[in-house]
Amino acid sequence: MNFTVQQRATTSMWMRQAAAATLAFVAAFAAPASAAPCADGPEVLLSKVEALRVVFPRCERVLEQRRMLGDEERRALETALRRPLEEKGFLVYLGLAGEKGEQVDGFAVITNEIGKTEPITFIVGAERAPGDSKPVKPVKPAKLRVRRVAVMVYRECRGGEVRSKRFLAQFEGRTCEDPIELHRDVVNVSGATLSANALCNGTRKVLALLDLCVAGRDDDALIRDARARGAKEIALAASSPAGDSGARVGPIEARRLVMGSELRVVALAADAERDATGRAVQQALDAAERLDLVLSDWKEESELSRVNREAVHGPVPVGPELLDFLQQSAALSAATAGAFDPTIGALVRRWGFRGGPPREPSAAELASACAACGMAGVALDPVAHTVAFTRPGVVLDPGAIGKGMAVDAVADALRAAGVGNAFVDFRSSQRALGAGPDGRGWPVAVRDPSDADATVERFLLRDAACSTSGGYEKFVEIGGRRFGHILDPATGRPAVASMSSTVIAATAARSDALATALFVLGPERGPAVIDAIPDAAGL
Repeated sequence: MNFTVQQRATTSMWMRQAAAATLAFVAAFAAPASAAPCADGPEVLLSKVEALRVVFPRCERVLEQRRMLGDEERRALETALRRPLEEKGFLVYLGLAGEKGEQVDGFAVITNEIGKTEPITFIVGAERAPGDSKPVKPVKPAKLRVRRVAVMVYRECRGGEVRSKRFLAQFEGRTCEDPIELHRDVVNVSGATLSANALCNGTRKVLALLDLCVAGRDDDALIRDARARGAKEIALAASSPAGDSGARVGPIEARRLVMGSELRVVALAADAERDATGRAVQQALDAAERLDLVLSDWKEESELSRVNREAVHGPVPVGPELLDFLQQSAALSAATAGAFDPTIGALVRRWGFRGGPPREPSAAELASACAACGMAGVALDPVAHTVAFTRPGVVLDPGAIGKGMAVDAVADALRAAGVGNAFVDFRSSQRALGAGPDGRGWPVAVRDPSDADATVERFLLRDAACSTSGGYEKFVEIGGRRFGHILDPATGRPAVASMSSTVIAATAARSDALATALFVLGPERGPAVIDAIPDAAGL
């Protein structure tokens, strides 16, 4: 999983046999003699030291270690990459941090991949996908993720758009578990397909290499082994936290009313990119509004409202967004033994949470509404893109996952536009992209459920999502008694085992639904359920 939590204060062909002797390190960054570069010659964008500064923005020194591959390691890499490996070894860089350089702050490899006809030289920086900061439970798994990718030398005459930070930001936060493929999690650039594909291939290669060579090893062992192998120390001048060699970076903030609540986005951008980043933020907010038109159960014209009206009569075609809602909901409902249930619409309406006068339902009414709950009453056909209700009374309610999905829609749109350092805040759900304004993460505060002006938790979030559920957010008063809006599908009544619950997960849709489930299950049953979900941590 790609997130950082710090609790309570607290990233080819041209190099065949001859090039393999020098590994992936190209000292002068000149094209090989057999190449036929663009008439204007190679475009050298970064020297080795400049590239290292980009991927190690907080380091003043790095270790350069020559890492040869054994036969078994080569086979393992080729199996992971599903292609032959041309290189016999690589230069691996370790960023040194701490007063005495006793800590490893990331890793990097300079590599080459063929674009259309020429090699592209670029650096891939990676960092641990943390579990070291030890939140309530250890974060898992401890994979390496991309911190930064930067093109150093570009030799093709076309396709140079891949050099832009906007395109390269798409790689940030990726791990070996991600596809890192065009049209899947990397948006292509028209006219630069081969160059873009080369960067995808090289990034996957570097992540696989680093996972094989350095993942899971402690700092002392890594530094000691590197020095024993004759690693060379390289001095770097201090650089800015964003790694932009002094370029001023500032926030761009926008807010919009979506789903009845304020949705806020803060994105960091250099001065030269502020206009483009501002447009990207507004377009990302547009994506949340479009999702609201699909998922709203308040709007009669929404796709979800149409399904609620018609699916009891037979299969109803659904679009990709509603299909995603149904598929995610089914998986999360199963993972939480039904504590998260998107079919509780009938119960919600019985209590008056969707309009109408609030009232406490009778035991018979609760039994009838509970009988309609559960994803077993929803027949989803992901191939035909249809959904049908197999029993009467089923009503879909997106309340426990809809805001999380809206946050993800915004975050995905920002990444697709090349915005890699941003924070999306939808009151009860947040998602962080990148390392935040100071390179450590985006700050999150969890409010005290009994005091709106106090907090019970503070931590830093990086490339992850966080959601909090609490009965204090929405409630109805009936006969002088207050009833919270989070209902237990098993009883039909408001859940009372928790005051609030907070979950960190890979996406906001998951953290939103899981926070609701944790609230319903309470402190006795909830932690075991969350612990069984690999990308989630409960606070």
